[in-house]
Amino acid sequence: MAHRSGESRQQAALFPVMLDELVAPDALVRVIDAWIGTLALADLGFAKSIPQRLGAPPYDPADLLRLYLWGYLNAVRSSRALERECHRNVECMWLLGRLAPDHKTIAEFRRGNLQALVAASAAFVQFARSQRLIASTTVAIDGSKVQAVASRKAIVGPRSLAEQAQRNAQDIERYLSLLEDADRQDASTCGQGVRVRKALARLQIDGQRIADQAKALAASGKRLHVSTEPDAQVMRSLNSAPGYNLQTAVEAGSHLIVAHEVCADANDQTQLQPMAEAASNVLQAPCTVVADAGYANGTQIAALQAQGMQCYLPAKRSVNNQGDGQHYDRSAFTYEAEHDHFVCPAGQLLERKQITRKDCAVIYAARIEDCSGCAQKPQCTQAARRLISRHLFEDALHMTAQGLKARPEMMAVRRQTVEHPFACIKHRILGNARLLMRGLPGAKGELSLAVLAYNFKRVFNIKGSAWMHLALQG
Repeated sequence: MAHRSGESRQQAALFPVMLDELVAPDALVRVIDAWIGTLALADLGFAKSIPQRLGAPPYDPADLLRLYLWGYLNAVRSSRALERECHRNVECMWLLGRLAPDHKTIAEFRRGNLQALVAASAAFVQFARSQRLIASTTVAIDGSKVQAVASRKAIVGPRSLAEQAQRNAQDIERYLSLLEDADRQDASTCGQGVRVRKALARLQIDGQRIADQAKALAASGKRLHVSTEPDAQVMRSLNSAPGYNLQTAVEAGSHLIVAHEVCADANDQTQLQPMAEAASNVLQAPCTVVADAGYANGTQIAALQAQGMQCYLPAKRSVNNQGDGQHYDRSAFTYEAEHDHFVCPAGQLLERKQITRKDCAVIYAARIEDCSGCAQKPQCTQAARRLISRHLFEDALHMTAQGLKARPEMMAVRRQTVEHPFACIKHRILGNARLLMRGLPGAKGELSLAVLAYNFKRVFNIKGSAWMHLALQG
């Protein structure tokens, strides 16, 4: 018995197959087409949404947005790869009606519509909310680092810049010596002198570039600088490669990303309040916020509590370093709010001494004469007197700690909610690769596409194709 064989490649068909028959009725690509068809692209800020009367007709931004959303859902991100898919992928042919824009047109669309891509991602969140897929106001906030376009070779610091400047000065001195030798010789070496002068000019330009980088590094106050992408920050979690910090607020019920932001901060210390407020604006209600200890910022926690938001996160407290941990811990001292002082285990008072704005702390100090004659001084301090610090927003931190103690299961909610979206975005959508666009605006636009792709696939997996078509039809 022979194997199954297909049709001959030269076989003519009297009734050719329609392109629509090659795409399954419940395919994700059909939902992509339907959703983008409902968008008012001009209102979202997409360029060329209304074509000009003169000149060659442009590509419809709706078609290019369809192409990019389909590409990110299939881990195809580069413009050249998308161009190839337009010629060989049946779904891509169906989606664009056999249009095949070149890679420059595809890349220019993404580059020229960065803010509009952010708006399109937000529009899908509003669609999900209008369909009551986002039911609760509990959000988990977390951040993850994504590698930038620039490589580690572009990272410069004061030491490397000084070494480059020294090498540049040595090369200039050597070429000046060669130029003097060429000038002293006869006309037969005229060509060599021209080449030396050109090389010397290039070295002088390099020297000025190194000096400008040193000035920029000193002005920024950073320890390291990324020469080819100044917006990027060196991230330790990326093995000291340049990157950006993707912040997300994920709703606990649907696991949809309701708000996201991209920054260049190496840690999450200042991101709690902006992300919680962004999520509250989207949900139009004060949120219940869950985060890890990296977000423990007393100033921002107090501001959120003043807005009616409940925060659940571990407080980041320093360990007892008094006498290598052998002396009295801070918890052994009682704070009396009505008098604004501490009482030590021996019954002596520690009065308010000063405020350190940098650490947002108030320093309380005992009197030297009280400590010098105290029998418990060996268990308390080795200094002349004991000092205690209290955070300016200690009450807010204490309230947060008590809330988490009463509901420890909120940390499990955080893990179950916020880790999965990052896994999908970084591994399935970005393919564990670096970004393709330089600068913070480029990172925001590209990661907005990634967030949109995650949310889109999440809703499709939850509700299915038929439900989404009905919802999009109104």
